[in-house]
Amino acid sequence: MSPSVKREQDDVLELELDDAAPVPFEPEGVLGTEHSDDMLTVYTVSGGGSALVLTREKLARSSLTLHENDLSPIFRTGLSYLFRDGVQTVRVRSDLNTVERSLDRLDDAPAYCYEDVLFTATLEN
Repeated sequence: MSPSVKREQDDVLELELDDAAPVPFEPEGVLGTEHSDDMLTVYTVSGGGSALVLTREKLARSSLTLHENDLSPIFRTGLSYLFRDGVQTVRVRSDLNTVERSLDRLDDAPAYCYEDVLFTATLEN
């Protein structure tokens, strides 16, 4: 691994949550994170110029409930951080094909729900 790509373990946000808000998944393939206000950007091993953007919502006119088998690894990684207190939006950086395939696995809906988290999912290119 080249020095420009190598990241220290300290660069990855720890997911230490209390028992009241357990994290459903461990993040996969994370090189590092960048936190600004209530947005967290996750840099992954696959890299790329696109991102899966998950934004926590308070209300939605309707939502689609998701189950673990509906979620790709990039979704599970994003959700693992979206469950963290103080994080409103998670951008998981990846290549365009990975993000598109992850979104294609889901039926279209104005919002999605996993456990008690209501969120939207979009492609940022």
